[in-house]
Amino acid sequence: MKIDMIIVGVIAALSGLFALYSTFGIAGAIAGLAVIGIYALLLQVKLQKLEEKTFFQNIRFKVPIILVLAGILWVLAGKFNFPVWWQIEFVAFALVGFFFFTLLDWKTLKLEKSNFDWTIRILATYALASTIFIVVTAQLPQFDPEFELSKLNRPPVKLEGLAGPEVIAAGREVFENNKCFNCHKVFWEGNSDRGPNLGSKQIGLYPAAYIKDQILSPRRNQSPGFDDPKSKKAMPTYYGEDLSEDELIALVSYLKTMRDPTRMPIEGKFGQQWTWWDDKDIIAEGQQVFEGLHPQAEGLNCAVCHGKDGIPMMTGALDFRNADNTDTTKIEGDHTDKLLKDWPDALWYRRVTRGVPNTPMAPWGTIFPHLYLWKAEAYARTFHDPLEKRTAKRPVPAVPTKEEIEKWQTDGMFMDPLL
Repeated sequence: MKIDMIIVGVIAALSGLFALYSTFGIAGAIAGLAVIGIYALLLQVKLQKLEEKTFFQNIRFKVPIILVLAGILWVLAGKFNFPVWWQIEFVAFALVGFFFFTLLDWKTLKLEKSNFDWTIRILATYALASTIFIVVTAQLPQFDPEFELSKLNRPPVKLEGLAGPEVIAAGREVFENNKCFNCHKVFWEGNSDRGPNLGSKQIGLYPAAYIKDQILSPRRNQSPGFDDPKSKKAMPTYYGEDLSEDELIALVSYLKTMRDPTRMPIEGKFGQQWTWWDDKDIIAEGQQVFEGLHPQAEGLNCAVCHGKDGIPMMTGALDFRNADNTDTTKIEGDHTDKLLKDWPDALWYRRVTRGVPNTPMAPWGTIFPHLYLWKAEAYARTFHDPLEKRTAKRPVPAVPTKEEIEKWQTDGMFMDPLL
């Protein structure tokens, strides 16, 4: 082998390894070395006499390989938060390769007698592979320049004369037009989890000023679980220039509807999420709320009745230290036989926000922001379930369905009539 070919090969291999390392880190470099090693071993295999293959011989190794490869592509694409249509397209590429290489190994139908014969065969093979690819990808959503231009030329949102649900609907339109669904899910809707699921996180619990700041200055307060360097740069910073004041107000109004009266808020990236029940920072803030020390919940002091150390200070107040305590029976038809340690999130939320009639347990949800009430509940649970003694985190609940959310509204579970 000529020395210049060796030099070119070494440079190409090192360049490929560097590119893999830069993109995927040490795992990418190791994978690249493995490919080079396998290729080197294959070069040492002695050539065998070429024989025509039967159909079974042609596909018996290709089918399992392509199934494994398609599965790997699907999982990896999902892991990197590609939309499901991209996952389908990657798998389609793999299937095209399967058909292409099956054709290349197909038994010769007749001897090629001239350059014209093999030229026609190559062109036919290319045409067939292209047809398969075009047919598959044609089923995927297509880019429509007219549709995109119509969105760009659409008149800006005007809130004059609009109120309540109309403003929320206008905000959802702003959310869709600015491709927010490409990175954020809203409960079950959306393409990926590159950013927080704004429904499960319950961004609607936060003050409007905070939500607005997250849109205009997204790198000021990074969402827990998304504080790695890549995620910090993912959210665009140009919305302050692109959105009018009316569009921003409508967008915030829409995001304020992202609440769930049945589940504790969830933080973190998909696959590594946790609820506020297990969040030490939330629990620390919840202690301030519980003890009446939080400036954003001034006037709320759970410890006055339930005790700063968990020892009830008022007759009838629930003792949070006893994990086997039962629910109140003073609300007909709205109590559970479950013990305190097994209370569902929804029951904690109802008791604190709606209170218990004819008792000092007032409907605090009509007075104080529900954001801080959830945090106080997370702390109250630690009296019988200390965070430092837990061996495992509480399971993250499933994302609510469209039907569930509609039922919350029809059952009047939201205290805000617009929700």
